[in-house]
Amino acid sequence: MNIIGIIGTLLWLKVEQGWEPIVTSIGLIGTLIAQIFNQKGKGSSTVFKQKGGKNSSNYQSGGDINISTNDKGQDN
Repeated sequence: MNIIGIIGTLLWLKVEQGWEPIVTSIGLIGTLIAQIFNQKGKGSSTVFKQKGGKNSSNYQSGGDINISTNDKGQDN
């Protein structure tokens, strides 16, 4: 998809020589280079690690979470 965008901006640069197609081309080329160097292989996934100290509780949620205590200091 990025290569199609680069080709489009190069055609745009040929038709209209200005700073906008140049800036767009530089941005798309930079993005393509970053994508090439950051590929770790197919099937790789992001790993989240959570670490807590002594006497602490770790909570992980896929959405909104509400952690509170009642008047007696106990968890709800």
